[in-house]
Order: sequence, then C-alpha cells, then structure tokens
Amino acid sequence: MANGDMQGMGMMAKMPQADQMPKQEQAAASIVNMDAFQKSVSNLSDKSSEVLEQHLTPPVKEAIVELFGRDVAVALKDFGPNEPTVNIPVSTVIGAYPSDNVQDSVRMMAQDFKSKAQQSIPSSPQGGLGGEPMKASPQTNVPPSPMPTGMV
Repeated sequence: MANGDMQGMGMMAKMPQADQMPKQEQAAASIVNMDAFQKSVSNLSDKSSEVLEQHLTPPVKEAIVELFGRDVAVALKDFGPNEPTVNIPVSTVIGAYPSDNVQDSVRMMAQDFKSKAQQSIPSSPQGGLGGEPMKASPQTNVPPSPMPTGMV
C-alpha cells in the first residue's frame, strides 16, 4: 500500500474535514453542485419565487452561506428584501383582523398598515415628553434649611 490509508480516495483524501476548516473557509466552500442548483433556481415555480422574494432576508442569506457556501447565496442574490422583516403568525393576524378567510384578514391588516403610514404623525417633543430638560435647579427665595439630626 503505497499511499497508506489514502489509497483509493482520490481528491477526497486531500480535502480537510468541514469541522477542521476555519468558519470563513467553510462559508466559502460550496457543498452544492452549482450547475444543478442554478438550473433549479431558474426553473422555480412562481409560487416558490414569491416565497423566496418575501422571506429570503439578509440574515437568512447569511445562514445559507454558512450552511451551503457563498456560491449558493450568490445564486439567490436577486431574491428577497434588502432589509430584515417582521414575521407575524397567521393566528395573530386572524385574531386582530377577523374575516371569513386568511387572505381577507391579511388584506385587512395591509390596508390598516397603509392607512396608518399615510397619517401625519406629529414628531415627539424636543427634550422628552415634558418639554426642554432642566439645565439647573430652579431659583427659589427659600433659603436651604439645615439637615435634621438624630433621625437615623
């Protein structure tokens, strides 16, 4: 056995185990056949594309890089919002906006949010709720009294 334990392993013998690689190298190393993945992405149904567009936020993309490698995230770069989103359970939406079906409840919530965004909401007062903060103690005409003794 000229190669010892490495005989018959080909290129795999030279690759370090994923748990031995630094995290940055793990993220860069793709574990997915990118040609097949790109083909799958380009053949996504409209419904699946819509789901990715809605939920593939920057933090989710970061997790995908850690799991599958940077190439996968690059292939998905055109999907998703460019900011984090808030996920609200459907049961919460239905409870707040009761209707005959989920779609109507979600539609009602969206209309409610849009109407509130259009209202002119006054800005908060400068210096907090009570006006300008006090810069120093107010002036009084009462002289300071001596501290009581024997109360401790």
